[in-house]
Amino acid sequence: MSTILTPRKLPTQARAKARIQRVLDATQAILNRDGPAAVTTPAIAAASGVSVGSIYQYFPNKEAIILALYEARLTHIRQVASEAMDDGEGDWRAFFRKWIARVKAEEEAVGYGLSMSAAFEQFPKLAEIEPLHAEQMAEGVVAQLKQFGSDWPDEALFDLAIYAYYLDAATWRYWTAAEARLPQGVDRLIETIITVLAPAMDGGAPPAPPYVRRRLSRS
Repeated sequence: MSTILTPRKLPTQARAKARIQRVLDATQAILNRDGPAAVTTPAIAAASGVSVGSIYQYFPNKEAIILALYEARLTHIRQVASEAMDDGEGDWRAFFRKWIARVKAEEEAVGYGLSMSAAFEQFPKLAEIEPLHAEQMAEGVVAQLKQFGSDWPDEALFDLAIYAYYLDAATWRYWTAAEARLPQGVDRLIETIITVLAPAMDGGAPPAPPYVRRRLSRS
């Protein structure tokens, strides 16, 4: 697989941006309907109405298109997750139940489904964007835990939050085995994360270091 994943150029005019959006939406539709193996540049061109030549003006290959799609969807999910923080809820358990449910519902609303998750195995380079998303999501959880009054040190809270985030991977594995996004997966994920977060909120002592280290700048 080619390792060139950077777009050749970024659209600046509204018409070009709309064209790129059609390319990304078509790519997601192919993924969700036929799976990662069906994603080809000619298939994307046919589904989007954008010619292969025009696509190549912006993207060097299909992997770059898929990467752009994932970055756009994950950015949107992070934005929704951030907007749902600090909603005035006074009970931390009630807050996180609503917050996790909203994030998972938004994934479904934007079409982030089993086929998109499976693309990580088909296109390994996609995995390089996941740590950034994971750490930004975890940082939001840390900030919320502190706002609810946790006195754990930041490093211990981040270790806890990143663990809670990766519990979501087990939910996707479960859905893959079921070949469907079963709703009980979300219910179980919520209750498991609440259990994991409880020591930091109910007076438990943080585990002793070492902790998972942040790999990204906090500035």
